[in-house]
Amino acid sequence: MKEIFIKDLDKLKGKEVTIKAWVHNVRLLGKLAFIVLRDCSGLVQAVVKNNDELLKIARELSFEDVIEIKGVIAPSRSKIAPVEIIVSDIRILNKASPLPLDVSGKVSAELGTRLRYRVIDLKRPENIAIFKIQAELIDAFRRFLRAKNFIEVSTPKIVATSTEGGAELFEVKYFEYKAYLAQSPQIYKQLLVIAGFERVFEVGHAYRAEKHNTTRHLNEYISLDVEMGFIDNEMDLIRLEEDLIKYMLDSVSENCKTELSLLNAEVPEVTEIPKLTFPEVVEILTEYFNLPEYKEAVDLDQRGEELICRYVKENYDCDFVFVDLFPLEGRPFYTMPFNEKLGRSFDLLFRGLEISTGSQRIHDYNLLVSQMRAKGLNPEDFKYYIEAFKYGAPPHGGFAIGAERLTMKLLGLRNIREASLFPRDRYRVVP
Repeated sequence: MKEIFIKDLDKLKGKEVTIKAWVHNVRLLGKLAFIVLRDCSGLVQAVVKNNDELLKIARELSFEDVIEIKGVIAPSRSKIAPVEIIVSDIRILNKASPLPLDVSGKVSAELGTRLRYRVIDLKRPENIAIFKIQAELIDAFRRFLRAKNFIEVSTPKIVATSTEGGAELFEVKYFEYKAYLAQSPQIYKQLLVIAGFERVFEVGHAYRAEKHNTTRHLNEYISLDVEMGFIDNEMDLIRLEEDLIKYMLDSVSENCKTELSLLNAEVPEVTEIPKLTFPEVVEILTEYFNLPEYKEAVDLDQRGEELICRYVKENYDCDFVFVDLFPLEGRPFYTMPFNEKLGRSFDLLFRGLEISTGSQRIHDYNLLVSQMRAKGLNPEDFKYYIEAFKYGAPPHGGFAIGAERLTMKLLGLRNIREASLFPRDRYRVVP
């Protein structure tokens, strides 16, 4: 079993170690061979000196060969790492075929080609860094909420009805029944709050059967969901999410310095996130940007999100902004009304993109049924859901963060597919 990782070698100077890794690069220079090794933790150079037998093996090495190297750790002047391995033995564990992609990053490839050979593409240190940072974001999400007495849950992903009231569902055959892949855990989050869990969160996959083909959308994504009982209104949720985002960013800054440096990414400093209402946003778009077409808007499109973020950056020097009180017309049936037209629902925008949506939910049975009918939905289709509201539903609400969207904007990626290990879009179901 592997016990030593490359990142730990600088603590082992002068000691003999055995390293198992991939061949990232090989350079031959007379009686010298420089082998760059790569594992999940980083890169290190291994040096073969004046040993004909080992030089012969080194000359036969190819990119991505899996090898075991034994040697002594010594200081290095190489830019790769502060230490290197002076090799005393090389053992080839598995040979690699010629690669269809360059893993070293010297030769670029189109994203479509990279995704076709995704396993090889993921070998690049930059890609591993992306997903280490994403993992840190998710881990910080969990840590923060557990400290606030939230319980992690796992809800069904095969469901009988839409959770949002829309038609963008993937239908699946479930024995003799018609079922769907869940587009969110929304209904089950609420039911668990009503059941007495009070505060829940989930890290799970969500599915949207929308026929889009953009750099911002996926048909399967990681949803970071939160639901909380006994709130006063949506401002409790906004304050919670603001503190959560700050904690997640601080955690990445503290624990992912190497990965951020590799990607040339900077984590923004956030002291307070500006908060605008949707009517204020409409006024900014129509008056400040002179775009009268937004006067009757019920939601923000891509251009609107980008312009509002630009406005906030210029006027508040912040990369984030909350937009609250969206029109009920464009929000799900369970959104708590603020007045006849607006709902207690909000989005969090980050660098020109909506990364999170949330709201206070309706907890009154009669109002919930009324709003459901107003949206053209049949309450009988949601009987198992609405009946729970007869038996002690507290004021509650929640939000969800798209992990890939947050990762994409934080790291300055051009396409959301780069923030998904094996992305699923309209045209891609493999690998």
